[in-house]
Parts: sequence; C-alpha cells; structure tokens
Amino acid sequence: MSDNANDRSKGRHAVVLGGSIGGCLAAEVLSSEFDRVTLIEKGDFSDDVSDRRGVPQEKHVHLLLLRGKQVMEEIFPGLLKEMEQAGADIADQGHDVKCFHYGQWKNRFRTGVSAHYCSRSLLDNIVRRRIRANPRITVLSKTRAMGLLFHAEGAPCVRGVLLDESVPDRELAADLVVDVSGRGSRMAEWLAKEGLGEVKKTLVETKLGYASRVYRRRPEFADRWKVLLVLPKPPLNRAMGVISPIEGDRWLVTTGGWFGEFPKPEPEEFLRFLGTLPVPDIQEIIRDAEPLSDVAGFGIPGSLRRHYEDVPVWPNGLLVMGDALCSMNPLYSQGMTLCSLEADVLRKQIPLWKRGGVGTNTIQSLLVNVIEPAWNMAVSEDMRFPETQGHRSLGLRFHHWYGSGLCELAASHRLTLQTQVGVTNLVVPPSQLFRPEIAARVVFNKLRPRFGRTVSHPHA
Repeated sequence: MSDNANDRSKGRHAVVLGGSIGGCLAAEVLSSEFDRVTLIEKGDFSDDVSDRRGVPQEKHVHLLLLRGKQVMEEIFPGLLKEMEQAGADIADQGHDVKCFHYGQWKNRFRTGVSAHYCSRSLLDNIVRRRIRANPRITVLSKTRAMGLLFHAEGAPCVRGVLLDESVPDRELAADLVVDVSGRGSRMAEWLAKEGLGEVKKTLVETKLGYASRVYRRRPEFADRWKVLLVLPKPPLNRAMGVISPIEGDRWLVTTGGWFGEFPKPEPEEFLRFLGTLPVPDIQEIIRDAEPLSDVAGFGIPGSLRRHYEDVPVWPNGLLVMGDALCSMNPLYSQGMTLCSLEADVLRKQIPLWKRGGVGTNTIQSLLVNVIEPAWNMAVSEDMRFPETQGHRSLGLRFHHWYGSGLCELAASHRLTLQTQVGVTNLVVPPSQLFRPEIAARVVFNKLRPRFGRTVSHPHA
C-alpha cells in the first residue's frame, strides 16, 4: 500500500465519520492537531439518548480492558472519576469476579487489574458531553456521508466528503477524513467507485447471538461477588452468561453464544436459556430478582475484517478505524479497547503526518498492526468450535492445547491467573504465559493421567 506525494495538510480541518466511542476518541485526538474537527453522526448525538440504533449492542454487557481504560483516561482526563461519580462500579478481575470457566470455578485472588462496570449509555453520554464541550469540534447530527471527494489531478488524494440532502452545502472540504462509521461502513464501496480496487473481506462465521435484561440487584449477594461469569468449555459448550453491575443499584444480565446457541428476546425464553449454561447459578439468582427492562436481543454472523492494507495506492488524507476496519466477536470484549489503542496511534502519528514525515498509508498500516493480535486471538478461539470454517494448522492446534491447559491451571494457580488477566487486559505481553514456572505446570497437568477429576464449588 503506497501513498501519494501531495502536500500535507497544515491542520486546518478534519472530518470524522461516526459518533460512536471510536469516533469520539478520534475527534478528541484530532482536535489537538486541527483548527477544527467536524464529526458526522447519522443518528442523534445528544448526551441523554439511551436507545441508539447506531449502537446495537448498547443494551448488553460491555467491558473496557485495563489498557483501553488507561488510554481513554489520557485522552479524556478525569473520565474514570466522572464514571465513578455517575455510579460505575469497580471490580478486581480476579477477586471480585466469580468465574466458572473450562469446567471449573476459579479460585479468587486479587490481581490489581480492575474494570469499571456501567451501562454503555452512561459511558457514551459522558464522552459525548466532552465532545460537545470542545470548542474545536462541530457535530453534524442526523447527517450521513454519501461519498468521498477527491482532487481531480495527481495521485488519489481526498479533499472532503459529500453529505446527504439534510444540509444546504453538501460538499464538506477536509484535509483529513477518518472513517469510524462502524461495521456498516461504505468506504470499500466508495474506493471501488474511484477505481482504487476491490477491498477484500474476511468473515469468520460463528452465528453469534445474545440477549440481555436489567434487574434490580439483590442485596444479599453484595458481599459475595460483584460479577458472576459463566463461560463455556469449547467445543463441549457453546453458551455463556454474566451478571454485571451497573449504575442505579442494578444488574445487567447477558446470555448467549455461538452457532445459534442463544435465546429469543422473550422473558420466559431468557430464563429458560440461563438453565442451559454449564452451571445453574445465574438462573437460580435471577429467577427471584426483579426485572427492570424488557429483554433485548442482538446477533451478527461473525467477525468481519476489511483488508485495506492490500489497497495498492492508498489515498492521502484518508484513514479507516474501529469496526469500519475490523469488527470482532463482541463476546471477547475487545472493541472499545481497540478503538482506544487506534486513537492512540492517531495521537502519535498525526503530528508527523502534518510535517510530511509519514503518509496516511503508514498510519493505516499501524492501525492494522493494532488489530492484528486481537483478530488472531479471536479467530483462534472461534476455531475451537468444529463448525467454524478455516485451516487448523499445527500451530493453531498447539495453541488450543496449551491454552486449554492455561485456563484449567488459572482456576487454582495464582501466578497463572494474574498473568492471564494481565495479558487479556493488554498490560502484560503474551510471552509471559510461557514463562517457565507457568509452562512447566501447564505441560505437566496436560500430560499426566486424570482419573476421577472433580470440580468443587467455591463458597464465596
């Protein structure tokens, strides 16, 4: 992917397509480098909207991993404190999470790795208030971008976007356009229309689906755990469930799974499906809890990646990030964290681009580098199910063998759990999972005969 050699922008005007978390992060970062930033959002961008079609997973459990949380706090200083003041709960990922995984209840240790738990609406509304308060950012709400505008001569170079008929002046000039418009992005279509080639796509079909409902918290569980998580042991199980705390003394309960293993968004079916999880704890607790909402459902075919890195000549002044670049299995809770890391790439690279030190092709390659490890992990985990199509190399089979051993060992071995949580939260390099004191235990446990192995239920 090569970039053209047109003169670089001096930072006059940037346009961001999409007002999700990823779009807001990009707009905030760019506002430090451009005189003005225009954020184009097809839906309502007010900071008190709790039902947005553009955020289909809004009603379901979300998790911002530690590294993503750190970067987001750097971009929006004071964000975490504001979340806490609005009612977000903080949970240590080892001590405060009661987790059943790979057929075992995990022992609970303090890891020092915490997560903020709240509704997606709470987080979105706080971030949107920050955006609306930024004098350099203008929001065009209920407006759609219909295509790109290119300079007529020379190598491909974006000069702005074409808007829909809701605005009087449909041509919006820009020095930089960043597409963060989500999984439904039309950027590939627009590039093909300009003769820049077809953008290849990879879809890993897993037929994902889940449903969620809000309940009032039962106070008798307050000192037992903050999060109750039940995960499958692939390929034997395909369903998961979680009780997550959110503001307002409420629980958000989400359950679903792979390859059609998810409930219809109906109260009776929701409760029935919870009984199909590997252990009955969530169903037993929720059966006597007070529901505060209807059941909301969501489903997608699987993980989708667009290979913009293969476009032969990348237009200057264009970047694609967020779900518009790569939309992964949401059950792995990577989406918001990857958006934060991509925004961090913009924060570091845009000043160089303005000075002519790098091209947008280079920045786009760096964005691809951010999502590559997460994509590989998600695909690898989805490949544990025999229905997932794809080549299972010797390396992948070893990854599955060793990874299952790690998950089993983490149930009782403190160092393994601590390391696994750190790697999952992107604050510890994956190589640490192969350190001798962990690897030796994994291999020993995997190779020894296991007769009469039982699983105990923790009292905590």
